[in-house]
Amino acid sequence: MKKIRISGLVKAAHQVREQLAAGIPPQEAGAFVQQVRRTVAQVEAICRKHHIRPQDLPAPSYRAYRYLESLDLNALPLRQDAAPERAQTIYITNIVAAQNDMNALFADWAADPQNQTEALTPQHPQVQHFARLLAEHAVEVETLAQEQGGTPAHLPTRSRRAYQWLKFLSEPATLVVHLETVRALLGAFRHPRCRALKARRTPVQIVFALSAHLYVARPADDGGLQVTVHEGFVGAPLHVLRALACAVLLRDQGAYQDTVRAFAASDDFLQVVLALELATAADEQITQGHCFDLVQVFERVNAAYFAGQLARPGLTWNRMITGSTFGHYDRLRDTVMISVTFDAPDVPDYVVDFVMYHELLHKHLGIDSVGGRRYAHTAEFRAAERRFLHYAEARAFLRALRSG
Repeated sequence: MKKIRISGLVKAAHQVREQLAAGIPPQEAGAFVQQVRRTVAQVEAICRKHHIRPQDLPAPSYRAYRYLESLDLNALPLRQDAAPERAQTIYITNIVAAQNDMNALFADWAADPQNQTEALTPQHPQVQHFARLLAEHAVEVETLAQEQGGTPAHLPTRSRRAYQWLKFLSEPATLVVHLETVRALLGAFRHPRCRALKARRTPVQIVFALSAHLYVARPADDGGLQVTVHEGFVGAPLHVLRALACAVLLRDQGAYQDTVRAFAASDDFLQVVLALELATAADEQITQGHCFDLVQVFERVNAAYFAGQLARPGLTWNRMITGSTFGHYDRLRDTVMISVTFDAPDVPDYVVDFVMYHELLHKHLGIDSVGGRRYAHTAEFRAAERRFLHYAEARAFLRALRSG
Protein backbone atom coordinates (compact mmCIF):
# COMPACT_ATOMS: atom_id res chain seq x y z
CA MET A 1 0.00 0.00 0.00
CA LYS A 2 1.43 3.38 -1.02
CA LYS A 3 1.89 5.84 1.83
CA ILE A 4 -0.16 9.03 1.56
CA ARG A 5 1.68 12.14 2.69
CA ILE A 6 -0.31 14.98 4.27
CA SER A 7 1.64 18.18 3.85
CA GLY A 8 1.93 20.38 6.93
CA LEU A 9 0.54 17.87 9.44
CA VAL A 10 3.73 17.38 11.43
CA LYS A 11 4.36 21.14 11.41
CA ALA A 12 0.83 21.73 12.70
CA ALA A 13 1.41 19.31 15.58
CA HIS A 14 4.67 21.08 16.44
CA GLN A 15 2.90 24.44 16.55
CA VAL A 16 0.15 23.06 18.78
CA ARG A 17 2.72 21.58 21.14
CA GLU A 18 4.57 24.91 21.42
CA GLN A 19 1.30 26.76 22.06
CA LEU A 20 0.34 24.33 24.82
CA ALA A 21 3.79 24.56 26.41
CA ALA A 22 3.49 28.36 26.53
CA GLY A 23 -0.12 28.29 27.70
CA ILE A 24 -3.20 29.30 25.71
CA PRO A 25 -4.52 32.86 26.23
CA PRO A 26 -8.15 32.50 27.43
CA GLN A 27 -9.47 34.68 24.63
CA GLU A 28 -7.83 32.37 22.05
CA ALA A 29 -8.95 29.05 23.56
CA GLY A 30 -12.04 28.69 21.36
CA ALA A 31 -10.13 29.29 18.14
CA PHE A 32 -7.38 26.91 19.28
CA VAL A 33 -9.87 24.10 19.92
CA GLN A 34 -11.56 24.65 16.55
CA GLN A 35 -8.21 24.58 14.73
CA VAL A 36 -7.17 21.29 16.35
CA ARG A 37 -10.53 19.67 15.62
CA ARG A 38 -10.47 20.97 12.05
CA THR A 39 -7.00 19.54 11.46
CA VAL A 40 -8.00 16.13 12.86
CA ALA A 41 -11.17 16.12 10.73
CA GLN A 42 -9.20 17.03 7.59
CA VAL A 43 -6.75 14.16 8.17
CA GLU A 44 -9.60 11.69 8.63
CA ALA A 45 -11.35 13.01 5.50
CA ILE A 46 -8.18 12.59 3.43
CA CYS A 47 -7.78 9.05 4.74
CA ARG A 48 -11.37 8.17 3.85
CA LYS A 49 -10.87 9.60 0.36
CA HIS A 50 -7.88 7.32 -0.21
CA HIS A 51 -9.51 4.33 1.51
CA ILE A 52 -6.88 4.09 4.24
CA ARG A 53 -6.80 4.42 8.02
CA PRO A 54 -4.81 7.13 9.83
CA GLN A 55 -2.43 4.40 11.06
CA ASP A 56 -1.55 3.72 7.41
CA LEU A 57 0.06 7.17 7.14
CA PRO A 58 3.86 7.49 7.36
CA ALA A 59 4.92 7.12 10.98
CA PRO A 60 5.67 10.82 11.72
CA SER A 61 2.33 11.85 10.20
CA TYR A 62 0.45 9.21 12.16
CA ARG A 63 2.15 10.25 15.39
CA ALA A 64 1.25 13.89 14.67
CA TYR A 65 -2.37 12.87 14.06
CA ARG A 66 -2.46 10.74 17.22
CA TYR A 67 -1.00 13.59 19.24
CA LEU A 68 -3.68 16.02 18.03
CA GLU A 69 -6.50 13.48 18.22
CA SER A 70 -5.70 12.47 21.81
CA LEU A 71 -5.50 15.98 23.28
CA ASP A 72 -7.97 16.76 26.05
CA LEU A 73 -9.40 19.95 24.61
CA ASN A 74 -11.60 20.44 27.67
CA ALA A 75 -8.59 20.90 29.96
CA LEU A 76 -6.31 23.33 28.17
CA PRO A 77 -3.43 24.97 30.08
CA LEU A 78 -4.69 28.56 30.07
CA ARG A 79 -2.21 31.39 30.45
CA GLN A 80 -3.25 34.04 32.93
CA ASP A 81 -0.20 36.27 32.83
CA ALA A 82 1.53 38.03 30.00
CA ALA A 83 3.32 35.89 27.45
CA PRO A 84 7.00 35.39 28.21
CA GLU A 85 9.25 37.59 26.16
CA ARG A 86 10.53 35.68 23.16
CA ALA A 87 14.16 36.01 22.19
CA GLN A 88 14.54 38.12 19.09
CA THR A 89 16.11 36.82 15.94
CA ILE A 90 19.78 37.74 15.69
CA TYR A 91 21.67 38.24 12.44
CA ILE A 92 25.28 37.27 11.74
CA THR A 93 26.77 37.50 8.27
CA ASN A 94 28.98 35.01 6.43
CA ILE A 95 27.94 31.81 8.26
CA VAL A 96 26.70 30.21 5.05
CA ALA A 97 29.83 31.51 3.28
CA ALA A 98 31.98 29.73 5.89
CA GLN A 99 30.03 26.53 5.25
CA ASN A 100 30.57 26.92 1.50
CA ASP A 101 34.30 27.46 2.03
CA MET A 102 34.58 24.29 4.12
CA ASN A 103 32.62 22.30 1.53
CA ALA A 104 35.05 23.51 -1.13
CA LEU A 105 38.04 22.44 0.97
CA PHE A 106 36.51 18.99 1.50
CA ALA A 107 35.74 18.62 -2.21
CA ASP A 108 39.30 19.58 -3.21
CA TRP A 109 40.69 17.10 -0.69
CA ALA A 110 38.43 14.29 -1.96
CA ALA A 111 39.29 15.02 -5.61
CA ASP A 112 43.06 14.82 -5.04
CA PRO A 113 44.25 11.41 -6.35
CA GLN A 114 46.71 11.17 -3.45
CA ASN A 115 43.77 11.09 -1.02
CA GLN A 116 41.65 8.50 -2.77
CA THR A 117 42.68 5.56 -0.61
CA GLU A 118 44.39 7.21 2.35
CA ALA A 119 43.18 5.87 5.69
CA LEU A 120 41.70 8.51 7.97
CA THR A 121 41.66 8.69 11.75
CA PRO A 122 40.64 11.51 14.11
CA GLN A 123 44.36 12.11 14.72
CA HIS A 124 45.21 12.52 11.01
CA PRO A 125 46.88 15.94 10.44
CA GLN A 126 44.41 16.91 7.69
CA VAL A 127 41.44 15.94 9.86
CA GLN A 128 42.83 17.94 12.76
CA HIS A 129 43.39 20.94 10.48
CA PHE A 130 39.85 20.86 9.11
CA ALA A 131 38.39 20.33 12.60
CA ARG A 132 40.23 23.40 13.90
CA LEU A 133 38.87 25.54 11.06
CA LEU A 134 35.33 24.30 11.71
CA ALA A 135 35.65 24.93 15.45
CA GLU A 136 36.99 28.44 14.84
CA HIS A 137 34.00 29.27 12.65
CA ALA A 138 31.59 27.87 15.26
CA VAL A 139 33.20 29.74 18.15
CA GLU A 140 33.11 32.99 16.19
CA VAL A 141 29.36 32.55 15.60
CA GLU A 142 28.79 31.78 19.30
CA THR A 143 30.77 34.84 20.37
CA LEU A 144 28.93 37.18 18.01
CA ALA A 145 25.58 35.73 19.08
CA GLN A 146 26.45 36.30 22.73
CA GLU A 147 27.35 39.91 21.99
CA GLN A 148 23.81 40.36 20.65
CA GLY A 149 22.31 38.81 23.78
CA GLY A 150 21.34 35.50 22.17
CA THR A 151 22.64 32.13 21.05
CA PRO A 152 22.98 30.46 17.63
CA ALA A 153 19.49 29.02 18.25
CA HIS A 154 18.14 32.53 17.57
CA LEU A 155 19.63 32.75 14.08
CA PRO A 156 17.41 32.70 10.96
CA THR A 157 16.84 29.19 9.65
CA ARG A 158 19.48 29.13 6.92
CA SER A 159 22.21 30.60 9.13
CA ARG A 160 21.22 28.38 12.05
CA ARG A 161 21.47 25.26 9.89
CA ALA A 162 24.88 26.33 8.59
CA TYR A 163 26.10 26.84 12.17
CA GLN A 164 24.72 23.43 13.20
CA TRP A 165 26.63 21.85 10.31
CA LEU A 166 29.89 23.59 11.28
CA LYS A 167 29.50 22.62 14.93
CA PHE A 168 28.55 19.02 14.12
CA LEU A 169 31.62 18.46 11.96
CA SER A 170 34.07 20.12 14.35
CA GLU A 171 34.32 16.82 16.27
CA PRO A 172 37.19 14.91 14.55
CA ALA A 173 35.60 11.45 14.71
CA THR A 174 32.45 12.80 13.03
CA LEU A 175 34.54 14.67 10.49
CA VAL A 176 36.33 11.44 9.52
CA VAL A 177 33.01 9.83 8.59
CA HIS A 178 31.97 12.93 6.68
CA LEU A 179 35.21 13.05 4.64
CA GLU A 180 34.95 9.35 3.86
CA THR A 181 31.39 9.92 2.65
CA VAL A 182 32.44 12.84 0.43
CA ARG A 183 35.16 10.69 -1.08
CA ALA A 184 32.84 7.71 -1.64
CA LEU A 185 30.06 9.82 -3.15
CA LEU A 186 32.48 11.54 -5.51
CA GLY A 187 33.62 8.08 -6.63
CA ALA A 188 29.99 7.04 -7.17
CA PHE A 189 29.46 10.01 -9.49
CA ARG A 190 32.71 9.41 -11.37
CA HIS A 191 31.97 5.72 -11.93
CA PRO A 192 28.18 5.39 -11.77
CA ARG A 193 26.71 1.89 -11.85
CA CYS A 194 23.29 2.78 -13.21
CA ARG A 195 21.20 0.24 -15.06
CA ALA A 196 20.91 2.50 -18.13
CA LEU A 197 23.05 5.58 -17.80
CA LYS A 198 21.73 8.05 -20.35
CA ALA A 199 23.27 11.20 -18.92
CA ARG A 200 26.71 12.32 -20.05
CA ARG A 201 29.40 12.14 -17.41
CA THR A 202 29.67 15.81 -16.59
CA PRO A 203 31.80 17.33 -13.82
CA VAL A 204 30.08 17.14 -10.45
CA GLN A 205 30.52 19.43 -7.45
CA ILE A 206 29.28 17.88 -4.20
CA VAL A 207 28.05 20.09 -1.38
CA PHE A 208 26.74 18.80 1.94
CA ALA A 209 24.30 20.78 4.06
CA LEU A 210 21.46 20.53 6.53
CA SER A 211 18.73 21.29 4.02
CA ALA A 212 15.02 20.83 3.47
CA HIS A 213 15.69 18.38 0.61
CA LEU A 214 17.45 15.02 0.44
CA TYR A 215 19.37 16.23 -2.60
CA VAL A 216 19.16 18.98 -5.19
CA ALA A 217 21.05 19.12 -8.49
CA ARG A 218 21.63 22.41 -10.30
CA PRO A 219 23.76 23.42 -13.30
CA ALA A 220 27.21 24.57 -12.20
CA ASP A 221 29.24 27.42 -13.68
CA ASP A 222 31.62 24.97 -15.39
CA GLY A 223 28.78 23.29 -17.29
CA GLY A 224 28.57 20.38 -14.89
CA LEU A 225 26.32 19.78 -11.89
CA GLN A 226 26.33 21.09 -8.35
CA VAL A 227 24.69 18.48 -6.15
CA THR A 228 23.65 19.55 -2.64
CA VAL A 229 23.22 16.49 -0.42
CA HIS A 230 21.60 16.35 3.01
CA GLU A 231 24.15 15.79 5.78
CA GLY A 232 22.00 12.89 7.00
CA PHE A 233 23.69 10.74 4.35
CA VAL A 234 27.01 10.93 6.20
CA GLY A 235 28.13 7.36 6.80
CA ALA A 236 25.57 5.91 4.37
CA PRO A 237 26.45 2.50 2.86
CA LEU A 238 28.09 2.52 -0.55
CA HIS A 239 25.03 1.08 -2.29
CA VAL A 240 22.96 4.02 -1.02
CA LEU A 241 25.51 6.55 -2.26
CA ARG A 242 25.60 4.81 -5.65
CA ALA A 243 21.80 4.89 -5.79
CA LEU A 244 21.88 8.61 -4.97
CA ALA A 245 24.35 9.26 -7.80
CA CYS A 246 22.21 7.31 -10.25
CA ALA A 247 19.03 9.04 -9.07
CA VAL A 248 20.65 12.40 -9.82
CA LEU A 249 22.22 11.45 -13.16
CA LEU A 250 19.12 9.69 -14.50
CA ARG A 251 16.59 11.96 -12.79
CA ASP A 252 15.28 8.65 -11.52
CA GLN A 253 11.87 8.41 -9.86
CA GLY A 254 12.00 4.65 -9.40
CA ALA A 255 14.18 2.09 -7.66
CA TYR A 256 17.22 4.33 -7.13
CA GLN A 257 15.18 7.07 -5.54
CA ASP A 258 13.32 4.48 -3.45
CA THR A 259 16.67 3.30 -2.05
CA VAL A 260 17.63 6.88 -1.19
CA ARG A 261 14.29 7.59 0.49
CA ALA A 262 14.39 4.34 2.43
CA PHE A 263 17.75 5.31 3.92
CA ALA A 264 16.42 8.78 4.73
CA ALA A 265 13.73 7.12 6.86
CA SER A 266 16.28 4.97 8.71
CA ASP A 267 17.58 5.36 12.26
CA ASP A 268 21.08 6.12 10.94
CA PHE A 269 19.86 9.13 8.95
CA LEU A 270 17.63 10.42 11.75
CA GLN A 271 20.39 10.08 14.35
CA VAL A 272 22.49 12.47 12.28
CA VAL A 273 19.54 14.89 12.00
CA LEU A 274 19.07 14.80 15.78
CA ALA A 275 22.78 15.33 16.37
CA LEU A 276 22.73 18.36 14.05
CA GLU A 277 19.70 19.79 15.81
CA LEU A 278 21.35 19.27 19.17
CA ALA A 279 24.03 21.82 18.24
CA THR A 280 21.49 24.57 19.01
CA ALA A 281 18.88 22.70 21.06
CA ALA A 282 21.50 22.15 23.76
CA ASP A 283 21.60 25.94 24.20
CA GLU A 284 17.85 26.15 24.74
CA GLN A 285 17.47 23.20 27.17
CA ILE A 286 13.71 22.82 26.70
CA THR A 287 12.82 20.36 29.46
CA GLN A 288 9.17 21.11 30.19
CA GLY A 289 6.83 19.50 27.71
CA HIS A 290 3.05 19.48 27.58
CA CYS A 291 2.78 16.07 29.26
CA PHE A 292 6.25 15.29 30.64
CA ASP A 293 9.05 17.19 32.37
CA LEU A 294 12.41 15.72 31.36
CA VAL A 295 14.02 16.76 34.64
CA GLN A 296 11.47 14.67 36.54
CA VAL A 297 11.94 11.77 34.11
CA PHE A 298 15.73 11.91 34.58
CA GLU A 299 15.48 12.02 38.38
CA ARG A 300 13.10 9.07 38.39
CA VAL A 301 15.34 6.96 36.13
CA ASN A 302 18.54 8.03 37.87
CA ALA A 303 17.16 6.99 41.28
CA ALA A 304 15.81 3.67 40.04
CA TYR A 305 18.73 2.48 37.89
CA PHE A 306 21.85 4.47 38.77
CA ALA A 307 21.37 4.81 42.56
CA GLY A 308 21.02 8.55 42.03
CA GLN A 309 24.75 8.78 41.26
CA LEU A 310 24.63 9.81 37.58
CA ALA A 311 25.36 13.50 37.06
CA ARG A 312 22.48 15.14 35.27
CA PRO A 313 23.31 15.85 31.62
CA GLY A 314 21.76 18.60 29.58
CA LEU A 315 18.16 17.66 28.81
CA THR A 316 16.00 18.87 25.96
CA TRP A 317 13.07 17.93 23.79
CA ASN A 318 13.77 18.07 20.09
CA ARG A 319 11.49 19.89 17.66
CA MET A 320 10.72 16.93 15.42
CA ILE A 321 8.05 14.24 15.68
CA THR A 322 9.79 11.02 14.64
CA GLY A 323 8.64 7.54 13.82
CA SER A 324 11.72 5.44 14.40
CA THR A 325 14.49 7.39 16.15
CA PHE A 326 13.43 8.51 19.59
CA GLY A 327 16.44 9.94 21.39
CA HIS A 328 20.08 10.91 21.11
CA TYR A 329 22.95 11.34 23.55
CA ASP A 330 25.71 13.75 22.56
CA ARG A 331 28.80 12.93 24.61
CA LEU A 332 30.65 16.11 23.63
CA ARG A 333 27.88 18.35 24.94
CA ASP A 334 26.77 15.82 27.57
CA THR A 335 23.18 16.34 26.47
CA VAL A 336 20.24 13.97 26.08
CA MET A 337 17.65 14.88 23.48
CA ILE A 338 14.27 13.12 23.49
CA SER A 339 11.83 13.19 20.57
CA VAL A 340 8.65 15.19 21.15
CA THR A 341 6.91 12.11 19.79
CA PHE A 342 6.69 11.02 23.43
CA ASP A 343 5.31 14.26 24.80
CA ALA A 344 1.77 13.03 24.26
CA PRO A 345 -1.05 11.97 26.58
CA ASP A 346 -1.29 8.45 25.13
CA VAL A 347 2.36 7.61 25.93
CA PRO A 348 2.84 5.62 29.17
CA ASP A 349 5.33 6.92 31.74
CA TYR A 350 7.42 3.76 31.47
CA VAL A 351 8.01 4.36 27.73
CA VAL A 352 9.46 7.84 28.29
CA ASP A 353 11.49 6.41 31.19
CA PHE A 354 12.85 3.65 28.95
CA VAL A 355 13.94 6.07 26.23
CA MET A 356 15.65 8.21 28.88
CA TYR A 357 17.27 5.08 30.39
CA HIS A 358 18.55 4.01 26.95
CA GLU A 359 20.21 7.39 26.37
CA LEU A 360 21.63 7.55 29.89
CA LEU A 361 23.22 4.15 29.34
CA HIS A 362 25.17 5.72 26.50
CA LYS A 363 26.42 8.34 28.96
CA HIS A 364 27.16 5.75 31.66
CA LEU A 365 28.83 3.06 29.52
CA GLY A 366 30.45 5.18 26.82
CA ILE A 367 31.43 3.87 23.38
CA ASP A 368 33.75 0.95 22.60
CA SER A 369 36.20 1.19 19.72
CA VAL A 370 37.24 -1.93 17.78
CA GLY A 371 39.48 -1.71 14.73
CA GLY A 372 38.83 2.01 14.39
CA ARG A 373 35.03 1.58 14.41
CA ARG A 374 32.89 2.80 17.28
CA TYR A 375 30.20 0.63 18.84
CA ALA A 376 27.56 2.02 21.20
CA HIS A 377 25.14 -0.93 21.41
CA THR A 378 27.53 -3.54 22.77
CA ALA A 379 26.60 -6.81 24.46
CA GLU A 380 27.14 -5.08 27.81
CA PHE A 381 24.79 -2.27 26.74
CA ARG A 382 22.06 -4.68 25.63
CA ALA A 383 22.32 -6.67 28.86
CA ALA A 384 21.98 -3.47 30.91
CA GLU A 385 19.07 -2.33 28.78
CA ARG A 386 17.16 -5.52 29.55
CA ARG A 387 17.34 -4.71 33.27
CA PHE A 388 14.71 -2.03 32.79
CA LEU A 389 11.65 -3.02 34.81
CA HIS A 390 9.13 -2.66 31.97
CA TYR A 391 11.56 -3.65 29.21
CA ALA A 392 9.18 -5.95 27.31
CA GLU A 393 6.24 -3.54 27.46
CA ALA A 394 8.35 -0.55 26.42
CA ARG A 395 9.93 -2.42 23.51
CA ALA A 396 6.48 -3.57 22.36
CA PHE A 397 5.21 0.03 22.42
CA LEU A 398 8.21 1.24 20.40
CA ARG A 399 7.84 -1.58 17.86
CA ALA A 400 4.19 -0.67 17.38
CA LEU A 401 5.18 2.97 16.98
CA ARG A 402 7.76 2.13 14.31
CA SER A 403 5.38 -0.11 12.37
CA GLY A 404 2.57 2.41 12.69
